[in-house]
Amino acid sequence: MTLRVRGLTVDHGAIRAISNATFDIPQGAITAVIGANGAGKSTLLRTISGLKRASAGNILWGESHLEALQTEQIVRRGIVHVPEGRSVVTELTVAENLLLGGLWRLRKDKRDVLAAIDEVYQLFPRLEERKKQRADTLSGGERQMLAIGRGLISRPQLLLLDEPSLGLAPLVVEQIFHTLAELQKSTGMTILLVEQNAMGALRIASQGIVLDQGKVVIADNAQAIMSDTALRHAYLGY
Repeated sequence: MTLRVRGLTVDHGAIRAISNATFDIPQGAITAVIGANGAGKSTLLRTISGLKRASAGNILWGESHLEALQTEQIVRRGIVHVPEGRSVVTELTVAENLLLGGLWRLRKDKRDVLAAIDEVYQLFPRLEERKKQRADTLSGGERQMLAIGRGLISRPQLLLLDEPSLGLAPLVVEQIFHTLAELQKSTGMTILLVEQNAMGALRIASQGIVLDQGKVVIADNAQAIMSDTALRHAYLGY
């Protein structure tokens, strides 16, 4: 399904975080949302996943109006949000964190949940090596892999990723971006990727959306955005 955003406006009290945003997220591709700090990127993902309420506009996923749904209902429609900050339950082991990602499916699809965990281990072999370790013993990169892996356990159709490269070493960032590209190719999953690392995100994306002070400046082919020197200088700072 295509995610369609129409006239989306989101306010933080008196501050307008997103202003009349309209764009489509094509099915089966990676779309990178880029822009400076404070551009509204994280707010956009939080609004799509139901963690933040829109002031106006619509978010359409097939026939569903996501802006009217609770987060749990949105997850059950195949949309998973991996927030910024490598959020995992540090007191639990790697294996327990992954199992937590399929908690609501365990009674109906236990076999498939276990199969999904095995697939995450194939995607991130380092997690299998550390599956009995507590999450608080992992490196930053390993925690990010675990956060992404936990999101995949419910087999989402749309994966929302917020700043997966934040604070990680360049080699780890490269590995995570490569894995996301391979994941999209192998599964056909739709990925909406919010990133401060604009060039890294655009290299693996087919479409880019540039946000500036909550407004969509451009939504275009990722390669076209990378090639537009004036656009990069004006909105991305390089």
